[in-house]
Amino acid sequence: MKEEQARKHMYLILGYSGLLLIGLAILRNLSVVNDHVGYGLTMFGYLLLVSYFKFADDKIGATRKEKAFYRIGFLVVLVIVAWNSYL
Repeated sequence: MKEEQARKHMYLILGYSGLLLIGLAILRNLSVVNDHVGYGLTMFGYLLLVSYFKFADDKIGATRKEKAFYRIGFLVVLVIVAWNSYL
């Protein structure tokens, strides 16, 4: 049981870390390239990726509390890094 919990948390950490890195790469690319069509495509792709993560969270059996914890942590880090990159 503990091994299953540890594996679930490992997958949540890895998944949200990857999502964070992709989001930061998108923000960096948008600030450098300034391509409006690319902006729309990357944001649409990112939203599709986020919806897949919601599906995957349910499949691995993450509780509502665990999902909220990882999502809030993800958003806080993303906002802090994005905010600092624009200052």
